[in-house]
Amino acid sequence: MSQPASLCNPYQYDDLLVRSNDLYANTKYQILLRHLKGEYGLSILNAGCGSGELSFQLAAAEHRVLGIDPAPDYIDLARLNAEKAGLDNCSFLVSSIEDFTSDEMFDCVVATDVLEHIADDYAAFEKLVQLVNPGGTLLITVPAGPWLYGFHDESLGHYRRYSREQLAHLASEFCRIEALRYFGFSLIPVCYLYSKLLRKPYPVGESGDSSKNPVVAFTLRSLLQLDRLLPLPLGTSLILKARRLPAVSISPRPYTRFTKLRRNVASPA
Repeated sequence: MSQPASLCNPYQYDDLLVRSNDLYANTKYQILLRHLKGEYGLSILNAGCGSGELSFQLAAAEHRVLGIDPAPDYIDLARLNAEKAGLDNCSFLVSSIEDFTSDEMFDCVVATDVLEHIADDYAAFEKLVQLVNPGGTLLITVPAGPWLYGFHDESLGHYRRYSREQLAHLASEFCRIEALRYFGFSLIPVCYLYSKLLRKPYPVGESGDSSKNPVVAFTLRSLLQLDRLLPLPLGTSLILKARRLPAVSISPRPYTRFTKLRRNVASPA
């Protein structure tokens, strides 16, 4: 598939086109889905949904999903993929977190690899909390390890990578943290090699395509599944499950400075 002419971030769009073969992303989604095991029919907001792969998996687990993203090209891709999958409990809307409004609050808000794109991540997290019911669930992932910041982050427009303490501090004012773990320990050498030393894109599509690299794909899948089952003290991602504190009251405030995704789309998220 060729890139649309209006695309703001070709590097990110290329990443979305191979997301179905991205073993790393899809194993991370398995962890998020496990946090919702036993719950059905939830109303879920997937903020910064990209091309929609996680939204599809949430919809397949019998939840009602609304995905939002500020980039029209990504939403077009998500709608196309949803139509191909025949999903009728999954819809998409062009919107930033900042501009999004809803007549209802959600049982769960999910944001995977979104906060690092936002200059004022505190304001963004506060807005996400406003959108979830008191006692409802927030599932958040962010890139981990400030010392790993490199080519990949610069190309995607990341403002930062997070330490465990930074993410915990961000969430603790509004939420009760139920789980906070690293993921991707086995990929730290790959991240460091490609992003820090070689300064080139990760071999995402090639590594996840069993037809092209069966040994590499099998090895990577095995390492990631082990990493999924055995949380380790370091990783390339952080995964947070938190619940909005029932007693917390959040007063809306203007988000005039909670802007500027470095991917330079018209409306930040």
